[in-house]
Amino acid sequence: MKKQNAREKLLDVTFDEIYINGYAATSIDAILKKAGVPKGSLYHHFGSKKALVMVMIRERLFVKIDHFFVFEKKEDESVMHRIRSTYAAIAKNRPLITYGCPLYRLMVELSPVDSEFDALLLEKYDQQHHKLALLLGEGINEGEFSTALQPESFARYLLSATWGILSLSPTLSSSKSFLEQSSFILSQLESFKS
Repeated sequence: MKKQNAREKLLDVTFDEIYINGYAATSIDAILKKAGVPKGSLYHHFGSKKALVMVMIRERLFVKIDHFFVFEKKEDESVMHRIRSTYAAIAKNRPLITYGCPLYRLMVELSPVDSEFDALLLEKYDQQHHKLALLLGEGINEGEFSTALQPESFARYLLSATWGILSLSPTLSSSKSFLEQSSFILSQLESFKS
């Protein structure tokens, strides 16, 4: 039981530290100190900083991304309502507004320098893109949007634009500014309504 607790603490602290400080600026010593676990626990469970971060991405980051960006609609809601609801939830999420999208941040930092990180992070990006494109396609099939909307392209645009808004410095970021800026993205989607 203690080993499981140490493992979970290491993953939680690693997510927080890397989300706020980035991979390069996060040391193993800082993770161990904040987690309150001995160095042996880290190497018993993960073997290296990179292995720890790879597991953290799969077990913490991917779960959080699915929680932050909800692109599956309920049976009784419109696609536009689902996307608006997702944006409203993002605006209320203090860490997202302050630090930006953790997936985007790691992709910018690690994808150019490590092919294993690049493949893992790209896998999640592709999954999010696919979910959003399917959602937009569903809107076309249900007659909510015109066939002029290209789901694959618009999904890529929507993700990129959203990450761009979230990547502003903390001094320029607020829930209010996120909602104001994202209203431009949503108005472009609205322009395809049938």
